[in-house]
Amino acid sequence: MVKIEVILDVVRLEEKLIIKSLRENNVELSLTNLRVNPLSWSVVGEVDLTLIRPISMYRAVYSACIRESMGIQTMNNSSSILISGDKVLTLSKLKALNISIPETYIAFSSDAVLRAGEKIGFPLVDKPPIGSWGRLVTLEKDLQVLKSIVEHREMLLSQSVKTHILQKYIKDSRKDIRVLTLPNQIIGAVVRSPDNREWRSNIALGGMSEPYKLDSELEDLTYKVAEIIGGEFIAVDVFQEDGRYLVNEVNGVPEFKGFMTATRIDVPEILTHYIKGRIKK
Repeated sequence: MVKIEVILDVVRLEEKLIIKSLRENNVELSLTNLRVNPLSWSVVGEVDLTLIRPISMYRAVYSACIRESMGIQTMNNSSSILISGDKVLTLSKLKALNISIPETYIAFSSDAVLRAGEKIGFPLVDKPPIGSWGRLVTLEKDLQVLKSIVEHREMLLSQSVKTHILQKYIKDSRKDIRVLTLPNQIIGAVVRSPDNREWRSNIALGGMSEPYKLDSELEDLTYKVAEIIGGEFIAVDVFQEDGRYLVNEVNGVPEFKGFMTATRIDVPEILTHYIKGRIKK
């Protein structure tokens, strides 16, 4: 019997559905909750694969590293989680292989932020390298707002928060396309849009999803991004501007609750069958 370890820190609906699907498909499960259980390099028993599902990027990367050092396969692997979890690393990897992204500057000081603002113009989007659910992502419409955001973030302790990713505001970026993919199998796509009280389209902030039909260009782009990042089960977030696709972010521990509601696609079932087939190979 196939045995899978699932490492998590918060049991979201996604994890509940994954666990349910694995059990229904005769997969022996070992659950490791990082809020309760410490990790070590001791033997965890015969495990075919560890599914990495912590919300925290650091917990996810560290968990994957520990299991990989023990010779256990992980999904996703630590490298892909790290690259997708840090937006500077993501954008750098994409640009290195000529993937189109929004106009972007990385600023490490207050003066550099203001200079980037002058280069991009307003409105612009400002966000830290690490974070999810739209946290600390701000739409800055003028210089005064930009200065205020810089002052507030300079008071925080984390150097990551003091690093600014400043991007041109894409006119249609109130909507973005999220593509969920496995190797050689695009699961599907949705277009996400915010509710009336919000400019960000994140589902965690009340955004709505609708099914989206991919064209061949977006399919090819998604596969290229997945190969560059090195992940197996990932989400790719894309904007459209002047008829071209711009890759904005990649998620290495993707949520899919809103995706399933919109598309009616059984993501956990597809994931389970992929995992079982992967192990048998």
